[in-house]
Amino acid sequence: MTKTTNKSRLPRTGTLVLIAVVLLVGGGAFMVWLPYYRNQTAMAEVKRIGRSTDSRIIRPFWIPNTVDDEYLVVFKRVERVNLSETHLSDVVLKHLDGLTQLKQLRLTDSNITDAGLEHLSGLTNLGWLYVNNTQIGDAGLEHLGSLTNLKSLHLGNTLVSDVGLEQLRDLTQLRELVLKITQVSDAGLVHLHRLTSLKALSVQNTQVTKSGIEKLQKALPDCYINWTPPIE
Repeated sequence: MTKTTNKSRLPRTGTLVLIAVVLLVGGGAFMVWLPYYRNQTAMAEVKRIGRSTDSRIIRPFWIPNTVDDEYLVVFKRVERVNLSETHLSDVVLKHLDGLTQLKQLRLTDSNITDAGLEHLSGLTNLGWLYVNNTQIGDAGLEHLGSLTNLKSLHLGNTLVSDVGLEQLRDLTQLRELVLKITQVSDAGLVHLHRLTSLKALSVQNTQVTKSGIEKLQKALPDCYINWTPPIE
């Protein structure tokens, strides 16, 4: 009978040495350590206020698959942060500005302000952002114009008006937009006409009229629009 030998999960010493050399050349070690430090700092701050993060190993292309994830902790990156229903201040958001792999951020029912959103302007991989039930207004949306990978943006029950919607004109990857219980009107919807990827829009309890909805629907025929008439 032939004895089966289990493959060792440990990478060869030569592979680890190669990785170390690559990191050292051209200051690579610092370039790896700094993002790791920022991610660890952010995770610690979120944990301190009793909320959660999700992270995973982002394997660089030059590290072979034979190297197990247990050796790649330094490449762990935060992808989701939940800060909803907290009394956090804008200072907490400063800890997130280095999370370049962040994909989802929940800030619903928090005390963030327009100034705090400035810390998000560099999170260009962000795809889902929830700021419902906050004091965010038009000034805050100025910081979101650079987040061109956003696919879902929830702004329900905020201070957003027509002026702020102009800042969303370049978010062409947006598929879902929630604007219910805001000051948005027909004039603001004009800024959404170029968002051809939009599939779902919520504008209940706003100043938007039937005429505005009809014009928007012509521009975005594939978008489902949830709307209620303004209260007179």
